[in-house]
Amino acid sequence: MAPTPGSAKKARRESISAMDECLSEFIKRMIVRMPLAEVPATLKMWGFLAEKDLQSLTLWKSKEGLAMEIVNLCESKKATIDHAADLDIVYHHINSKKKLWCVYQMSVLSDSEMNVTDVAKFQAIFKKSVYSVLKNVTINFREFGEALWIRIACGKDCMKPNQYRPTFVVYHTQTPYAFFNGITSAHRSMICQGLLLAAGYRHIQELDLKSRSLESMQDMLFKKFSQPFQSHHPRSLPEKSCTPAIVDKKVSYENIKEKERIQHVMHETFGDGPLPKLEYAAYKLETSFNGEPGIAEKIEPFRCLVKFSGPHLLESFRTLAPSGLAEAPLSSLLTCIPHRGRNIFKITEKKQPSNSQAEN
Repeated sequence: MAPTPGSAKKARRESISAMDECLSEFIKRMIVRMPLAEVPATLKMWGFLAEKDLQSLTLWKSKEGLAMEIVNLCESKKATIDHAADLDIVYHHINSKKKLWCVYQMSVLSDSEMNVTDVAKFQAIFKKSVYSVLKNVTINFREFGEALWIRIACGKDCMKPNQYRPTFVVYHTQTPYAFFNGITSAHRSMICQGLLLAAGYRHIQELDLKSRSLESMQDMLFKKFSQPFQSHHPRSLPEKSCTPAIVDKKVSYENIKEKERIQHVMHETFGDGPLPKLEYAAYKLETSFNGEPGIAEKIEPFRCLVKFSGPHLLESFRTLAPSGLAEAPLSSLLTCIPHRGRNIFKITEKKQPSNSQAEN
């Protein structure tokens, strides 16, 4: 039996209502998860609501009530999923430290200069590449200074894109680096291929660097942090006011010289400026059994993982020797982190017939 014209119109109205309901719920959840103090600044940066709309909000309400008030304003202004996705980008930009980021580096085969395209062209090429592989996907862009934020929400099979589990990519057009959050193995190749085509590169690989601080990762890779001076002229730092327990002048002199040496070494290693903020460093060791040739080949290599973690790992390393917890200089495995732009290392053995030597 064919549907009547009235039933067809009713079905269309129900479909539109369901879509609007999903969008309203998505916006509501975004507002509810924001700290109440951040809501006005986030909405202002979003730029979708007018200033008079922001002033009309009742901030002393419960967060649920405030969220519904914002949803009603968005509905009256006919907000779309693109507007909601833009709000999500703004929220994650403000709260980028709540996510764990990894970084990919792009490169070209030839020695030619990097092919930098304008942002509009980059967006068009990226969208075309992704849409050619997957149709049920939404892609949104927003610029913050030199950084281009990309939000990709994908759907499984014939389902709508899952807006609650998007992938974020932060790309600086003047660099070969792209920072990822929430990327899945199913969509990694598709997104990476889109980046390569849009940016004009040919190869891309993940680096051994992860952190919750986007700024620190960028500082390490872009070399913006305070580099230590490679001089050999010691510069003593101000001494803390304390009375030495040892009264022997010779011993006191040796202690002072040792403190100056440690300060000089740590200054040359880490500098005296702010360091990139990393939360952990991991060292994976894999070494073979040393013994009878026949037995050694049958035994699995010894593997272990050593992990350092803390709210500001590099700053902790810098204070180890001055506090007397370690000798100076520190191991190069600890001090090379900011210069090599990585905090994940694999230590193996060189395959040499005479002796084995660890490398990283």
